[in-house]
Amino acid sequence: MKTGLKRIVMGAGILVACGVMAYSTRPYWLEWLDHALSSQHSPVAETDPHAGHDDHAGHDHGAGEAKPVLTLSDQAQENLGLEMTEIKLMDYWRTIQIPGIVSEQQGHSERRIPATVAGIVTKLYIFPGQSVRPGDPLMDVQPTGELLTTTQSSLLRTLKDIELIDIELKRISPLVDSGTLPAKTKLEKEYERRRLEALQLIQTQELLVRGLSPEQINTIVESKILIRQFTVYVPGGPAPVVAATSVHEPSGDPGPRVVPATLVNADTTALEPKDRIYSVESISVYPGKLVQPGDGLVELALHTILDLTGQAFERESPLILRTLQENWPVDATFETADGTPLKRDGLKIRYIESSVDGASRIQKFHIPLINQVLRATTGDDGILYHAWLFRPGQRVRLSVPVEKLTGRIVLPAEAVIQEGADAYVFRANGKQLERIAIVLEHLDARTAVIKNDGTLTPDFDLVAKNHAYQLNLELKKKLGEGGGGGHSHEGHSH
Repeated sequence: MKTGLKRIVMGAGILVACGVMAYSTRPYWLEWLDHALSSQHSPVAETDPHAGHDDHAGHDHGAGEAKPVLTLSDQAQENLGLEMTEIKLMDYWRTIQIPGIVSEQQGHSERRIPATVAGIVTKLYIFPGQSVRPGDPLMDVQPTGELLTTTQSSLLRTLKDIELIDIELKRISPLVDSGTLPAKTKLEKEYERRRLEALQLIQTQELLVRGLSPEQINTIVESKILIRQFTVYVPGGPAPVVAATSVHEPSGDPGPRVVPATLVNADTTALEPKDRIYSVESISVYPGKLVQPGDGLVELALHTILDLTGQAFERESPLILRTLQENWPVDATFETADGTPLKRDGLKIRYIESSVDGASRIQKFHIPLINQVLRATTGDDGILYHAWLFRPGQRVRLSVPVEKLTGRIVLPAEAVIQEGADAYVFRANGKQLERIAIVLEHLDARTAVIKNDGTLTPDFDLVAKNHAYQLNLELKKKLGEGGGGGHSHEGHSH
């Protein structure tokens, strides 16, 4: 009995000792037991010769992968000039870049003022480079053509004859009515008056052909004085007050100036006359010079409206044509001396040329451009000069839209870093910056378009707006990868 009890006590003690030992060594044997059980039930364990080897330990490529994290102090962020921006969804136009040049509008930007009568230039009112508006005087011209003078004299003679007939008709009308004179006498005078009126019409038409304007002819008719001198004005303005000079006045006093010599007053631009500013490009005459009809007097340039000439390759023509048909807006970026981009948005293509240059395979298209006065200065003599913001010959880059991407994340190009086929942004997580893989749909020199696939949360997440390249270098340095490329396997050395 004592022997059996002793054995029971000893067995219980051994079991207790084993339990205490197992409990104290559980961190070692539990891990071994779990690994043995998982290997027993895994089919890989039966076929994979590398079973039991934990490849890339500490690094998981699955959905639960830990994001590489970078911590920057406030001072480091300030030194870097780091900016953060909130994720927003917006529409983005995918565009193609087309080179272009600022040019004058053919047939509208250049204005040549010709002489319409033979004469001598007596006075100039303008200087090269000066700015003038419609209705401003350009020069005085004294007509010298014999035929013009003769026609004016004939018109005055006809007008005087009509005047005399009207006086005679006024005298004989009561006598004819009373029967003192036969009615035939009055009828002959009326026929004579009609003949003179027809002659006056012919002489008026001849003066128009010889270069006088209707206003000038009205001046001759109303004042009964030959036009001896007139002023050429910038076309397009209101008709000036008409006056004439008597041939009996002293030669030293030219008298009041009259209407423009040119009949060109049509302007197809959309600007009001008061908004048109011409620049005097060249002056072909001087006081004392004899000019003939058709001779150029002044060359004016109208730079208030210019033309953007895009130069697209032939293969890009269908895209340009679609933009024209859909009336999509075109953006223009101009070259500047200080390198600061100068932009004009919302421009519309007016037309595409119907021919392609055979040598360069370039097809041109045209966009109207409203110019802007950059600076207006007044010289010592009171003459006004204008400097324009856009100038013919200036280079421009045109962004022509070809596709609209809706509901995308649009960031500056500096916010994205590319490594091979992968692209990343840095998302704020408290005081840290996480490198997040993204799907990049479009990237150019200025803009990155990111697919909204749920990786970034609109109206919630903040990402670094700039310096993604420097942030990525700093992260690689922290992870011990140096400055080289490649995929980041943090904590694991291959």
